[in-house]
Amino acid sequence: MKDPKIIEETIAKALAPQGVELVDLVIQHQGRKAVLQFFVDKVGGVTLDDCGELTDKIDSLLEMENLMDGAYILEVSSPGVNRVLKKPEHFKRFVQERVKIVLKVPLEGRGAFTGVIASADDDAFVLDYGTNQFRFTYNNIKKANLDPVLEF
Repeated sequence: MKDPKIIEETIAKALAPQGVELVDLVIQHQGRKAVLQFFVDKVGGVTLDDCGELTDKIDSLLEMENLMDGAYILEVSSPGVNRVLKKPEHFKRFVQERVKIVLKVPLEGRGAFTGVIASADDDAFVLDYGTNQFRFTYNNIKKANLDPVLEF
């Protein structure tokens, strides 16, 4: 298997002209097989049919670009309601949305925060946390996900 960054960049570039964003790639191992989970999104969301078509396209790309050695399992799905936020563009897109973040280096003794993204730029974002606001640089984010309040 090639470097996961190369796989991610190759697939992202191939999907972009179709208006599809590769949000995340998770690679795990199941016995001798690699399990590649591609989380994709587009304006208006992805459908089950989209996932089927993208599975075929990604599978072809993995083969043509010789990105995988040996057997693998390929999964393509939407990022879901608790989607991961990895890039500054993600934080900008979800301003005024509730998120949960885990920090690499704790702030005021805390390693995790949940709040609303008040603003975001290319270097950092501001999180509304109750009566306080905190500014976090992206390089201190270990993990960030949307954390919507779901009402039934």
